[in-house]
Amino acid sequence: MPVVLVLLLAGTWLLSGALVTGTEPLTVAVGRTAVCCLVLTAVAASSASGRADLRRAAARPGTVWLLGLLGFAGYAAGTLLAIPRIGTSLTNLVVALMPCASVAFGALFFRERSGPRKAAGALLACVAAAGYAALGADAGDLDAVGLLLVAAATVAFAVYGFLYRDRLSGLPPLAVLPVLLAAATCLLLPMSLPALIAHPPTPTAAGGIVLLGAAVYAPAYLVQHRLILLRGPVFTAAVQLAVPFTVRLGDWALGGESAPSPAELLLLTVCCAGIALVTVGTGNRSVEPAPSGR
Repeated sequence: MPVVLVLLLAGTWLLSGALVTGTEPLTVAVGRTAVCCLVLTAVAASSASGRADLRRAAARPGTVWLLGLLGFAGYAAGTLLAIPRIGTSLTNLVVALMPCASVAFGALFFRERSGPRKAAGALLACVAAAGYAALGADAGDLDAVGLLLVAAATVAFAVYGFLYRDRLSGLPPLAVLPVLLAAATCLLLPMSLPALIAHPPTPTAAGGIVLLGAAVYAPAYLVQHRLILLRGPVFTAAVQLAVPFTVRLGDWALGGESAPSPAELLLLTVCCAGIALVTVGTGNRSVEPAPSGR
C-alpha cells in the first residue's frame, strides 16, 4: 500500500505541474476536486451500504466543513498558488517538512507518542527531502507570500490527518471522501470563479483535469486515507517523502532528464533511511478499522 501511494502521488505532482503552467492554479484545484468527488460519490452510492455511510458522514457538518477546508481546499489552494510564485522545487521543500510538523502537532495537541526513533527518522527524511528540493531551487524564486501559502497548506494537512483519524475513523474512506470533497469544492469555487470566467481551460486542459481527478486523485485519496487509519498520520507523511525522488527517477527512466547526480542519489539514500526508521517495525495500527461499511 505505501508503494502504491507513492506512485499515485508522484503522478499527481507530474500532471498538476504540467497543468498549472498553462491553466489557472485554482481552476485546476477546483476541477480536480469536483471530478474526484463525482467519481467517488458514484462508486459509494452504487450500493445500499455505501449510501447509508454517505448519509452518516454528511450528518456531521461541522467536522465535514473543517476537514474539507484543512485537507482539501486549503491544501490544494496553498500548494497550487505557491508553485507559480516559488516554483515546484521550493514548494516541495516546504511540503517535505510535513512529517516533522505531524510529529510536533501530534505530540502537542493529539497525544501522539512518536518516540525518539520515529521523531529522528522523520527529521532525517525531512532534511534529505528538503536538501533535494534545494538542489533545484532558484534563489530568485523566493517570495514571502508563496512561502507563506505553502507553509500554511503543509500545517493544515498535518493537522487534518489527526482530526480525520480521531473524528471519522468509524466510517470507510469511500464514504467520507465524497462528502469532504463536496465541501472542498464549495469552498474552492468562489475563489476560482473569477479566473475560471476570465481564462477558461482549453479542451486539452479540461481533459487533463478530468484525468487528474478521476484516474489519479481518486485512488490516491483512497489509499492515503486508508493508510492514515491503519498506520497513522506520521507514518503516511513519512512515506510521502519518497514522492519527489520517485518523480525524479521517473523523469530519468522516461528519458526526460539526465541521470541523477551523486548528490541526488545520496539524498535519496538518506531519505529512505529516515523513512525506514519511521515505518519499519511500526506494525501496530493507530486505529483499528471499523467493521461498519468495510
